[in-house]
Amino acid sequence: MLISKKQSLFSWVERLPRPLAKVVSNPFVVSAVVGVGIWWLLAGNVIEFLPTPYQVAGAFVGAITSSEFYIDMAITLRRVLIIAVGAWLLATILGIAMASSWPIETAINPLVFIGLAIPAPLGIYFAILIFGLGELTSIIALFVIVTPYVAVIIYGGAKARDKRLVEMAAVFRFSRWQQLRDITLPELAPSLMSGARFAFAMGWKLVVLVELLSSNVGIGERLQYFFVFNQPARVIGWTLTFTVIMVFVERYVFATLEKKLLAWRPIEDAGKGMAPVA
Repeated sequence: MLISKKQSLFSWVERLPRPLAKVVSNPFVVSAVVGVGIWWLLAGNVIEFLPTPYQVAGAFVGAITSSEFYIDMAITLRRVLIIAVGAWLLATILGIAMASSWPIETAINPLVFIGLAIPAPLGIYFAILIFGLGELTSIIALFVIVTPYVAVIIYGGAKARDKRLVEMAAVFRFSRWQQLRDITLPELAPSLMSGARFAFAMGWKLVVLVELLSSNVGIGERLQYFFVFNQPARVIGWTLTFTVIMVFVERYVFATLEKKLLAWRPIEDAGKGMAPVA
């Protein structure tokens, strides 16, 4: 019965014009349409203060057509890039060093797991208490929070390296630079990409959180302002703006880099080593 229904659905889709059939069979489009439909039914009926998709769309358009949006977005993006790139570089050094040297691993491992155990909001509050309000506080707090997670991802990839390649490099007397360039980095490419994805996603979430708590500029500060003045449509509309940017970065930056860096790998192996984005 279920198989026959699926077959009839597929035959119906195949009868549509090709561009339309491609859209209808796209899982992202289907899930978006279903999600917006459920949202429309809930808004104002089941959930009294939930704005309708139409109201949120108006707030979204109002955001992207205002000059203050681009100023706040530029400030938030700058903070995210500083934290994501800095935490990723530091975590890469720590992860490779921990996997390569037992004394370094013994010394750093407890600090990494302490960093993993500290809840992100608590780490932000500690930084504010110690360093006061300011952008430096945000950067220090988020470095401490993000770096241990990324270091664990890269450490796991470095620990799982093929020892035979290291032995081959020793036999052929590769220099340290040759080992790093020709063996270590290509072998760690999946873990490095996973770490970069995680650093960017986590950095974005935490930067917005810090701006909500302690900043007077940025996307987070705008969300806090709209929340205080009870403007849920604008809260959701402004949230969608950076969601769109996150999707764009994932699809057109990270996916493109991954294809280029992992082009030498078999197709079935190209996706291994990826960590879920938080």
